[in-house]
Amino acid sequence: MEVIDLTGYTTAEKMHIAKNHLIPKQLEAHGIKPELLKFSDESVLSIISSYTREAGVRDLERKISEVMRFMTEKIVLSNGDQSFEVNDQVINDVLGPERYVPEVAARLASPGVVTGLAWTPHGGEILFIEARTMPGTGKLILTGQLGDVMKESAQIALSLSRSHLSGAGSVIDFDKKDIHIHVPSGAIPKDGPSAGVTMITTLASLFTGIRVNPKLAMTG
Repeated sequence: MEVIDLTGYTTAEKMHIAKNHLIPKQLEAHGIKPELLKFSDESVLSIISSYTREAGVRDLERKISEVMRFMTEKIVLSNGDQSFEVNDQVINDVLGPERYVPEVAARLASPGVVTGLAWTPHGGEILFIEARTMPGTGKLILTGQLGDVMKESAQIALSLSRSHLSGAGSVIDFDKKDIHIHVPSGAIPKDGPSAGVTMITTLASLFTGIRVNPKLAMTG
């Protein structure tokens, strides 16, 4: 049998599906006339990016339905004489604090921390690849739910770094140090061939003590 991989929807696709299918469907299910309740684009985007983390749109529809139930009470109390708009404040009141906060590139960078671009089952995002050394026996430690391709990228990056450093007077005794590479958001699987440049830049930054601009994101 042949395995067929189906990729998840992008944020733009989810926005289109929500506005053209999910919201009209839920309006009808809750008996609300479309002219009485509108969702701002910002509110839909907020639900997609801050309250759901999925490849499809099932949880997105649940969140829209939850907001719809909250707004139904307001429409009934107004006897249908007033129209309402769902904005970011309504989303926050109904769904509570944001569940997923995207990484921010403007945080303070230190040597050994580099901004990368990653593929996840839920879409593309930036992430920070961090490396540190510690006393040990020369092991490479990888954490952060990395796929096989990214693990290979880390191994290749370390080998390339060592080969160049050894020829220029090594700044680190690799036989007496363990190197730990971590990719945050450990609960989210990450894979793809695009981390090689980021990995080697992370190690080069760590070994040389030179900081990398956190607003420079790398791929390829």
